[in-house]
Amino acid sequence: MRKFIKYVFKITFYILIINSFVYLTAFSQTNLDNFFAGDFSTNKILARQFAKERQLLSVNLMPRHSIIFPSFVNSLYKNIETFSGLAKINLNDIKLSDNISAKDILNIVNLKGSFWYIPNISYTLLLNKVIGIELGIGVQSVSYSLNIPKDKMPDFLNRMQSPDMPVSLSELVKALRGENIGFKSSFYYIPIHLGLKIISGRTHKTVNTFRLGLETVVYNIDTENIFSGETRRSSTVESTFYISYELGWQIDLFPNKNWRVKPYIDFSLFEIGVYIKSANKGIYEEIRNSLPHLSDTSAVSKLPFASGLNLESFSLNFLPEWDSFPKAVGFVTSLKIAIFPRVGFTIRF
Repeated sequence: MRKFIKYVFKITFYILIINSFVYLTAFSQTNLDNFFAGDFSTNKILARQFAKERQLLSVNLMPRHSIIFPSFVNSLYKNIETFSGLAKINLNDIKLSDNISAKDILNIVNLKGSFWYIPNISYTLLLNKVIGIELGIGVQSVSYSLNIPKDKMPDFLNRMQSPDMPVSLSELVKALRGENIGFKSSFYYIPIHLGLKIISGRTHKTVNTFRLGLETVVYNIDTENIFSGETRRSSTVESTFYISYELGWQIDLFPNKNWRVKPYIDFSLFEIGVYIKSANKGIYEEIRNSLPHLSDTSAVSKLPFASGLNLESFSLNFLPEWDSFPKAVGFVTSLKIAIFPRVGFTIRF
């Protein structure tokens, strides 16, 4: 994967070098004077029909899904009772263990989503007035953190307390470590795409883009055990492939100007596609396999008084396996759908 990324960057670098070489070798003193005067007629390389408006450098300011899901999680967490009421779901009926319901957990835990991103940058070389080849790259990061603060830990542990335990669970954990319980997941997306751009419409401002994309997904799952305080991190790198179609427009900010370099505003209505290879299953299973570490009782079971105690009730492995879901779930989660995916600008030269 690293070799592929290096290969893409090398291609982009070589394109810039070749363009610089072409322009520099085309300059004579006369050409330089005419260049700064805006007259390219003395050299075919600098002439409008060859160089001008054949290359586009675009920046997409939209963060895509990196802003949607963390914001949705934060909103859902703050208004969970409203949403559950609208969906007619009783959170008390959802049991995570014998003594703990989903509502109990939500009253104790702190949940937060966050994101950052580097805008997607793409380079397009127009083969003629309407068809071009596009190459782009960007970076997105999404993080979710869940923890139970120290002051709320006793309430959580009392709910986990089993009647047959001869010792207070909260006192036991306090003696063992006395810290917070924590769960954090971080996802990094590095999308690289190669696209065919077709410009259509009467004024040649409608942009149709067909893409073949490669996304490198790096996700880290950090868990902190409630009993021992042991932290564990699992890191995975996956590559996903997708095909998509995007419909958008370019708005010429200065249509009456015949400048050497012209700025445009980009706007896209939608993008629709499908992941040929998705990372959803791997991410879900990684989270599912990491949750039991939060309540792993191996630290307690090694203590002398713990022999014969039933500690299985503390397991938080409540998520079903991915393969147990209907096939429709895999199909729906493999769709790539975005509304207004692009708001940015393009420099055409």
